[in-house]
Order: sequence, then structure tokens, then C-alpha cells
Amino acid sequence: MLSTREDPFLKLFLSAYEDGSWSDADMTKPDALDRQKPAVDMLATRKSDRKALAIEHTIVEPFVGEKEDFASFGPAFLAIEQDPSLIVKGRWLQVFVPVRALRKQSPAARDAIVQAVKQWIRANRLTLPEGRGEYACQITGASGSTPFQIPLTVRVTPLKRGTADEPGALHVRRQQMEVNFADVIERALRKKIPKLANTKADKRILLLERQHMNLLPEMILDEIKNRRAAFPELASIDEIWIVETIFYGTAFGGTYLRFELYRDGNVIRSYDFNEGKLISASEDGWPKIVDHSL
Repeated sequence: MLSTREDPFLKLFLSAYEDGSWSDADMTKPDALDRQKPAVDMLATRKSDRKALAIEHTIVEPFVGEKEDFASFGPAFLAIEQDPSLIVKGRWLQVFVPVRALRKQSPAARDAIVQAVKQWIRANRLTLPEGRGEYACQITGASGSTPFQIPLTVRVTPLKRGTADEPGALHVRRQQMEVNFADVIERALRKKIPKLANTKADKRILLLERQHMNLLPEMILDEIKNRRAAFPELASIDEIWIVETIFYGTAFGGTYLRFELYRDGNVIRSYDFNEGKLISASEDGWPKIVDHSL
């Protein structure tokens, strides 16, 4: 079977689900067998009773096109943070560029935007007042384009732990300028729910991946709840779990993963993994004993 990014998540989830009774299940990936026929990401068959569990995974974006937007933003803007000449001692500068700032721009225009933001930071970094402010960044030098502006939101935080020689920090990040999260959920349900509902299985699980801290689980689940009338097939989905990967794969988070099942706004079941091992679990809000020697 071809390996996909979510495979480790699905396997770890199965290893803990229902007291580990699915840990030795036979796993197949129907979606990888024929890309022309949409199917679920994983179908597990339990050896003890041959019951089948279907799982469909999807990443929940904070806005439509987030992954595509970051693919262009990351290589272009994050390099600005690596320029030590832009760091101001004793200050943490956070510069937020509007999402889709590079969308449908020519390579020359993209480079002009990135360089303009970098030069704006260089010209203003020493005089920016503390707190949050809104500024206009003039974009010039893009071949075939007339000068234009993009808004920048800047937050300046003093670092007062020591002296004026306290090392500073610079982060260049994206700022969401429009709210279309409802459309994100609409698209995800339209794409994922039919695959799950049409899969022959004893239980069906939708696994939502949460990568962004500003997307609270309650927000995600409320949007789904509001669409139950429009998506009657949701009634055939037994459980909707959330896997948190906000810091997964980073120096801070490492391999930590958390799976959560909510009911009426409360976590009723959870699994925490680190380095591929179950480190804690809960049932109905109460911690369960986990054998850490396994």
C-alpha cells in the first residue's frame, strides 16, 4: 500500500480505540486502490469478530484555500525572519501579511511584494510603537504593474526580562482578512461524508485534523451540527473525532498527538500519544490507566 501522511495517525488511533481491540485489525486503504473511485482512507477489519471500521480523515482549514496559500507564503516570506539585521534587541516584532497576498501574482510581482515587506520592516522597525498597529506597505518595482499597497498588521511586544541587550525576535505570519469557515466545513462534508456513508462497515468514523490553534474544536463541531439537515448522511456517521497536530513535527511538539471525542461540548474520550506510544487516555472525562511498558 502507498504510504500517506495520515497513515501513522490512523494506525495510532486504531491501536487505542475501544481498549485496543482494533490494534491487530487487518487494515486496507480503499482510497489508494483506485484514485478514480473515491473511497475511505482506511477500512479496518477486527480479527476477533470480523467487524469492519471505516475511517475518513481530513484536515480542517481555517479558510478556503489555506494549504495552497501557505505553499506560496512559506518559501517567500518566512526567509525574512532569518535576516539578523532586522532583529531589534529587546523587542518582539510580529508582522502579519494578508492571506492570498501572492495569489494570482506573477513571479516578478511576488518578489516585489516580499522585498517591499522586508524593506518596510527595515525602515520602520526601530520606531514602531509598542502594541498593535495597522500600516500600509507600498509595493513598487513589479514589472508591468502599477504601484499598489497591501495592509500590514504589526504587533510590538517589549521583552523586559533583562536588560536592553535582551535578544529580540521577528515573526512574519499571515492574517486572515475574510471569514469563510462555513464554506470550509461545507466543502469538507460534501467531499468526505458520501465516501463514509457509502462504505459497508459496522462503524464509521470521521477524523478531523486540527492544525491551527485559532480553530477551536467547538467551532468545528458547531458548524457540522448546523449542517445536519443539509447532509442527512451524517446520521450514518457514528463518531466524529478530532486529532490535534498543532505542534506535531515541530521542535516544540515533536511527535505528540492528541485524539478527542466530544459530546455536548465536553471531551468524553481522549488518547494522547508521544513517540508512537499511548501515554494517557480518558473515558467520560476520567483518566484511564495506561500500561506505559507496552
